Amino acid sequence: MQRPEDTGLLDRLNKRVHVALPIRIICWDRENKPGVQVACTYDISPHGARVSGLPQIKEVGDIVAVERGRSGRAFCRVVWVGEENSELRGQIGIECVEPDRVLWETELAQMDEIFDRIPRGARPARNEFKMGGVETRRRRPRYHIEGMAELRNLASNYRGEEAEIKNLSELGCLITSPHALDPGTNLKLVLNVANYDLTVKGQVRHIAPEAGIGVEFCEIRKGDRPVMQFLMRKLAEEQFETAFELEI
Repeated sequence: MQRPEDTGLLDRLNKRVHVALPIRIICWDRENKPGVQVACTYDISPHGARVSGLPQIKEVGDIVAVERGRSGRAFCRVVWVGEENSELRGQIGIECVEPDRVLWETELAQMDEIFDRIPRGARPARNEFKMGGVETRRRRPRYHIEGMAELRNLASNYRGEEAEIKNLSELGCLITSPHALDPGTNLKLVLNVANYDLTVKGQVRHIAPEAGIGVEFCEIRKGDRPVMQFLMRKLAEEQFETAFELEI
């Protein structure tokens, strides 16, 4: 997975809610002929949305027009496409290319972000997971990954600068931040990995000046769990393929 060229994480800390809204998508074929498809949002933000019901759209970078009732039309770029054999099949991520256009301003003003608690589950046996041949007592495997996170201190509502993600699991991550954070600090994090956005709430568990800041996730934005599971599966596959190549 490659680090996205443009994360735009400061904007993504704005309200983002899980809501189904009917929309029409206009896309153009290779002969520049328009076609209209009916779809539904999975979640929305001021500058984009996750949309379901569009298995026909296959290419990242395509420009589409989004229409919703009297809100008019906005042009958006496809920033990711769910893989056919994944939890995100038939879904796409779109980002508006018109900075001043918001198609769902009313809904965003009326609704709050909804988060689901992350079940901790039972701690596995000590030898259940191995990372690079080293035994670990973590409840979930962690994967080295390139990505960025935007942090917000929930106590002070301070929004920090972008932090680099060094590794990621379903239950936490290791980041590097230019700001000092004390253990026990409650954070809201917007994670951007391979053009996918996930919003979580967590707590700083440990700090190692040379290694980074360990954050344990407590809640995940409603609707983001399938994205997290998809990323974990892809990372596991990539790690297996790398290990297999090294053995040959």
